[in-house]
Amino acid sequence: MIQAQIAEMVVEHQAAQMLVYRAAWLKDQGKPNQYETSVAKYAASEAAVHAANECMKIYGSYGFSTEYPAERFYRDAKSLQVVEGTSNIQKVIISGMALGFTPNRE
Repeated sequence: MIQAQIAEMVVEHQAAQMLVYRAAWLKDQGKPNQYETSVAKYAASEAAVHAANECMKIYGSYGFSTEYPAERFYRDAKSLQVVEGTSNIQKVIISGMALGFTPNRE
């Protein structure tokens, strides 16, 4: 059901947006924010990849065509998992802080 796919994309986008706002607010306040920043970066990149993947499914075979932007969106979203701190590195940072092995820094 396409409506369900769109609803998932909207929810993940808004959740990532709120995480980014929280990390930015902490940074503006001069408070430790490395944990929140890593959570926001990881959540946003995963949400972008999921949304692009769902878009490709909705478009079907047209999603792979360079005539439509879906192909570019997916390629660009996948790059978010690789550049600016890979998703794997964000997971290491998040888990280290969640388990108390690493302090939360500015």
